[in-house]
Amino acid sequence: MGANPTQAQGILLFLIAFVLIAAGLASGGSFVPIMAGLAALGVSCVLFLKCKPWEHKED
Repeated sequence: MGANPTQAQGILLFLIAFVLIAAGLASGGSFVPIMAGLAALGVSCVLFLKCKPWEHKED
């Protein structure tokens, strides 16, 4: 698996999503951080799916 900026952005968004969801749950189920975390998680999934065809491409 090669390293590229899109994979780095996906990992960063995944970590931000984890922190936001954990913060929302720790604060008693606050709606805004949980929804922001789920949105960041969705964007990170889109970025990872965008990277997937690049891994199998022949150079």
